[in-house]
Amino acid sequence: MYEFVRQPKWIIAHLLTGLLLTVFIFAGFWQLERHDKRVELNNTITTQIGSKTLPLETFSSTETKRLEYRIFQGHGSWMPEDAVLIRNRSYQELSGCHLAVPVMVQPQEAIVVIVGWLQDTECVSPNPFVPKGKVVLTARARLTQKRGAIGPKDAEKGQLETMARVDVARIDKQTAINLAPHYLELMNADPIVENVFLLEPPSSNNGPHLAYAIQWLLFFGVGIIGYPLFLRRQAIHGENESLDN
Repeated sequence: MYEFVRQPKWIIAHLLTGLLLTVFIFAGFWQLERHDKRVELNNTITTQIGSKTLPLETFSSTETKRLEYRIFQGHGSWMPEDAVLIRNRSYQELSGCHLAVPVMVQPQEAIVVIVGWLQDTECVSPNPFVPKGKVVLTARARLTQKRGAIGPKDAEKGQLETMARVDVARIDKQTAINLAPHYLELMNADPIVENVFLLEPPSSNNGPHLAYAIQWLLFFGVGIIGYPLFLRRQAIHGENESLDN
């Protein structure tokens, strides 16, 4: 009844089906892993943001593993001469850039602060938008960004007005005083900074990964049940043809 399954064309069909089922199950568990990581990140963000606000002057000495998304507050002075623009940053699906300005918090120590977002047409030079003078700010901590295996690369030397990412070490090369190794995203400032849009808080959305995982696992379920049923149907159909002959 099932002798046909050993024919070359059916062996190829078995292999292709097995390959597809392997892809389905792998993709399903991969999406489940991504969902778990997103949930863990959201829990971390919620915990960090809900923790006690820290003094700005402790930013450099805070352990990196306890730093990201913590809220810092304190006094400082803008350093407009060291401002840079971070290219290719979106805001509510609009293209633009981020304005990054160091803030001096104590003699010979400063922190890079992402002041906010500018629309694409204004991302030519940071000068017209850079705040000046003393400031009292509240901001959330972020870890410095590094270039991965691919992506745009900033020049290692020279004075840059625009950069591909918030690479604090690269900004430090063109700044007169030492910068903290990580940076802040501005949440509030007194006096306020005009003409820029403050960055939105981190998303607490778990994303579509769980739905994608269920989808891939359903595909696997349909395949693992459906293919044997298909083979059985082919076998019955072949047997009926043999009886007719």
